[in-house]
Amino acid sequence: MKQRTVRVLAGTFAAVLCLAGCGAPPIPQEKVPEGWTLDVHQPGEWWMRPLIPRSVIVQRCAPRPGWGSAPDLTKVTALPPGSDVEFTSFVDEYRCDIGWSEARSRAKVAPAQQSTEAGLRRICSTSGLPMDAGWRFLGQAPNTRSDYLATAAFIDDHGTVVACLPGYDLADEGMDASVELSVGADIAAGSGNPSCPATAHITGITDDRAVGEYRLRGAGAVRDDGGRVLTQATTVRIGLVGDAVTSSHRVVDGVAIVDAWVTPRAAIQLDDADDVPAIEGQILDGNGKLLAICRQ
Repeated sequence: MKQRTVRVLAGTFAAVLCLAGCGAPPIPQEKVPEGWTLDVHQPGEWWMRPLIPRSVIVQRCAPRPGWGSAPDLTKVTALPPGSDVEFTSFVDEYRCDIGWSEARSRAKVAPAQQSTEAGLRRICSTSGLPMDAGWRFLGQAPNTRSDYLATAAFIDDHGTVVACLPGYDLADEGMDASVELSVGADIAAGSGNPSCPATAHITGITDDRAVGEYRLRGAGAVRDDGGRVLTQATTVRIGLVGDAVTSSHRVVDGVAIVDAWVTPRAAIQLDDADDVPAIEGQILDGNGKLLAICRQ
């Protein structure tokens, strides 16, 4: 649950940290509200609301006397699910992820079970958002690399989509996961093309600063330009803008499940290593008919 790094600080920067941490007022020690729970199966974008009270945050991320925090827990009384808190002192810092309704954890799942619904529910629950019976399993993307776990997707009766991004914890050879949430129901029409339900991560850069490889990953609803979920869609083809390669991913009940490693054919230059080109794609039905264009 904690990721800790030690840094030796000097000069003015150390003085600033001291002002932020050494003289910080104590964070209130409060009891967890009686009957508190994070009700994830409710209408609306519940993950955007400040539902985790300070008492739960402090219980999971115990502050040390005199340490400062960002956000400032002496003033903030609650944070949205999935937040993290960074604590700082004169010469040290650590970050604590408060998770969703539960604390983050790790799981040991036998290789034969890692691609099953039961195994993925266990792995995805390590994010702190338990994949209980209220979440319907939509499936997972095909695993194209044996040393990685593919993206999985869930949805509940209120149309909240969970994109589960499993991974290996190399420290103890266990498994953990992070989750991304989005609305899987119809939404109001926006401007321009609907967003593609994936994020691109540059995993390789050539000597001349072009994209050598990238990974597309995510899960989310596919829509037309009126905001309606395209439940008749069966496939989404997406890739980086300017690339000649597009990868195909299946759509289940209007939700695309995306995971692919892609080597571009075109030279996509990067001005900065942190820059990620836009994604664009096509949403198709079972007959290959174009239903909509997406762009991220």
